[in-house]
Formats: sequence, C-alpha cells, structure tokens
Amino acid sequence: MIALLLGMALGLLVGALCRWFDLPSPTPPTPVGALLVVAMTLGYLAAGQV
Repeated sequence: MIALLLGMALGLLVGALCRWFDLPSPTPPTPVGALLVVAMTLGYLAAGQV
C-alpha cells in the first residue's frame, strides 16, 4: 500500500514539474500508449498481490 501511495505521489510530482517548467510530458501521446502504461501498472500491482 505504501508503494502505491509513493508511486502516485511521484507521478503527480513529475507531472507538476513538467507543467511548471514547460517540459514535454513523459507519457505516450496516443491512447494505445496510455493503455500500455495502465496495463503495466495493473500487472505490477497484480504480481505484487500474488
């Protein structure tokens, strides 16, 4: 649970820093790429439960 909260906080921090410093977002620009990130995250969480 702590790792999930730290991951969310880090993601929000990186997003905020990219916005404040006008850096390009480090996320995929397409819906398929975004779904890949979601799938990897869910796979990581599921493997942690097993």
